[in-house]
Formats: sequence, structure tokens, C-alpha cells
Amino acid sequence: MKLGEPDIITAEERRSEPRIEASTSVVITPLAAVATRFYGSVVNVSTGGVRVHCNTQLKELPKAGEVCRVQSRGDNMLCEVRNSAVAEAGADLGLQIVHWGNAGELKHLLSEPGCSSSRLAPMRSVMAA
Repeated sequence: MKLGEPDIITAEERRSEPRIEASTSVVITPLAAVATRFYGSVVNVSTGGVRVHCNTQLKELPKAGEVCRVQSRGDNMLCEVRNSAVAEAGADLGLQIVHWGNAGELKHLLSEPGCSSSRLAPMRSVMAA
């Protein structure tokens, strides 16, 4: 690497825990606007975070730091928005799990023995800040 070139760090090197691929529907309720609902599907999950893809365009993307409730098939999580971005036919949300109230399908997926690397989501390269 030459001086002045950006460092490239893979997400795998930055993660403290693996992400498990998942596919289940979720309802996201921003706590600052409890009448608002976002509907999406989980892309991947770890004990500390969840990535959600919303299939419809959102009027306004949630901002980093906003708190929301995420519900899915028995799971009830309190999450903080870490990032959000417009994606093809919708939006992608990166959520940090602050509290996992009820353990449902997603929590049980994480606790299955022998979660193999073939179930891990593919890692993308990102540029270091």
C-alpha cells in the first residue's frame, strides 16, 4: 500500500460476531413516531445487530441514533438505527440490537449448535474512515 491510498478493511475483519443469513418478515416501529410502520425482511442477523431490507420506498429514511421496535415471529427487539440507505426498490437498514425482549425464530436461529460458515452472509469490503 502506498502513502495516501485509503485502507481497505473487509467487514469480516471488523465484525466481532458472525452474521447469519435469515429471511423472515419484520415490522419496524420508530419510537418517535409510533403511528408509523415500516415493513421489511431480515437479510442477516447476529446477537448484536440485524440488517433489514424494506421493499417499498420510505418517505424519509430513519436517521442514525433513532430508536425503534422490531417485531418478527416471536422476536421483539429494541434497536438503534446505525445506518440506512436507499436501495434498489426500497431501503436497507442496519440496526443495533439494544435489548432482545422476546426470543423467537431469529434468536433461536442464532442459538442453533453448529451454525456453519455456509450460513453466514457474504462479506463486503468497505473503505475505512
